[in-house]
Amino acid sequence: MRRLLLLSCCLMSVGCATTTTNEKPYVIEVVTFNYKPSVDAAEFWRRDAKIETDYTSRQPGFISRESGRSDDSGEVLVIVRWETQADADASMRKFMGDDSVEDFVEMIDASTMKMKRYEVK
Repeated sequence: MRRLLLLSCCLMSVGCATTTTNEKPYVIEVVTFNYKPSVDAAEFWRRDAKIETDYTSRQPGFISRESGRSDDSGEVLVIVRWETQADADASMRKFMGDDSVEDFVEMIDASTMKMKRYEVK
């Protein structure tokens, strides 16, 4: 019984330690869209991977990026974590006018694109 009580206390303190330790605030950017019907899916995903490694991950304030596609709707989801709102804003401004991503932007059906940002405190 004593061992069980000791184990319970240890587990509770580990759980408390991990939930009370806060990372500094950051921003989650959620973008959804469909790619154009004429776009080759394999080419889109190759290009998407290059966008992450060659462009987005090199922007100031970048934390992480992941993307996926819904089998049901065909909608693409991109989640990017940024250190600050200003970092997210600067990246989006640069992205929309950067020649190195122009072919990727052309693959996106702009009428389906939606973006939201969330602050994690």
